[in-house]
Amino acid sequence: MSDKSNNNYASSSATTPEYSAEEEKFLVPYQISPKFRKKWFCLKNTPFGILIVSLIQLLIHVFATANLQKALRFEPDKRIELWRFFTYMLIHDGWYHFVLNIIIQCIFAVLLEKRQGHIRVLILYFLGGFTGVLGASCVHPDLVIGASAGVYALLISNIPDIILNYSRVNYKIYRLAALGVLVLFDIIYNIVHIYSKKEPVISWEAHCVGGVSGLLLGFMIYKYDDMCQSITINRTLFWISVIFYSFMVICFVILTIQIKKCTPSNIIHFRYIYVC
Repeated sequence: MSDKSNNNYASSSATTPEYSAEEEKFLVPYQISPKFRKKWFCLKNTPFGILIVSLIQLLIHVFATANLQKALRFEPDKRIELWRFFTYMLIHDGWYHFVLNIIIQCIFAVLLEKRQGHIRVLILYFLGGFTGVLGASCVHPDLVIGASAGVYALLISNIPDIILNYSRVNYKIYRLAALGVLVLFDIIYNIVHIYSKKEPVISWEAHCVGGVSGLLLGFMIYKYDDMCQSITINRTLFWISVIFYSFMVICFVILTIQIKKCTPSNIIHFRYIYVC
């Protein structure tokens, strides 16, 4: 009787499981191939485009002479020197003005350059600055320095970036909330600054035109990776933005030419240096 039970016990499938050598790999930790491991740092995602621009702005802010600053700032009577429409963004009035612009542009460029690439973001940044000072010179033909027009273009371009890549963008609500808080704070600060009549004078025109430019240029320049998005809608947004941006720039150019024609060269004088 005992022999029989022992035989039954020895042949029980419950105590003598059969497994192949192929299954043994699941008994030890699985090794992931190095090429599939997620890197903690990726050079491609580093926003070195805006970081290089910020470094140049820092060097100019610290070491630039008065003559160099005069050669870079925007002066409405020297519109033929086209570099001034861009290089004025490299000059700032004081450390508060400099640090505020640099921090904001670097924070938002991290998100934008990661998705859109360095070249697209820099093109939008400088075109926003160009359009911003062009529009500001039509309202107040005075000296202008500062990068806020380009910074506002970066800020508002988050909207087309989110719309074009809606299902692939993380933390959409937080990004829009941060954007809204910054814009609201800047509006309140500008109003208080204007009514207090403090100097330097803030060019709110450059802020507004730069922001509108960022919205339109975002739909024109930024790419979309969202396959769920309608291609027809994206193309429609692209062409609407092209038409409106072109119309805006043409109007500013015409106004600039008319202002120059109607202003005698012997009475041109500058009252303020506008910062943005």
